[in-house]
Amino acid sequence: MGSSSGSPLGEVVEGFKLGGGEGRRGKFRADNIDGDKDHAEHVVSYVDTLLNLELPPKDGKRKLTEAEIVSLCSEFLISGTDTTSTTLQWIMANIVKYPEVQETLYSEIRAVVGIEAATVEEQDLQRMPYLKAMVLEGLRRHPPVHFVLPHS
Repeated sequence: MGSSSGSPLGEVVEGFKLGGGEGRRGKFRADNIDGDKDHAEHVVSYVDTLLNLELPPKDGKRKLTEAEIVSLCSEFLISGTDTTSTTLQWIMANIVKYPEVQETLYSEIRAVVGIEAATVEEQDLQRMPYLKAMVLEGLRRHPPVHFVLPHS
């Protein structure tokens, strides 16, 4: 089976030899059946679950195809980054739109990390309540997922 899209993800899935045999699917089962101590810490990945997934009888009781696995993996990876980047874009747009917010935020960062600091460290974030409030306000005004339930 060739890679469906020529993408790196398609090449990874192709490497699992979805057609059976001694591919990852067969090795995964063997490792778990043997109960070998060397494989006791095997972590089941998202791809492992897709490789072992069997569709219900109403859909033909079959394994997922390579194209379906690539599609599901792409959707999983892209959906997480898309909402994060969109949220950050809205927050940055509000910082640009309101110069007084930008100045207050800049002053807080300078007060916490200093003028000479090249980066803001994670421990510095705990001492920046205005930054936290600004991020929370951005999430309130532009939630990445709408939690509105339809009313009957």
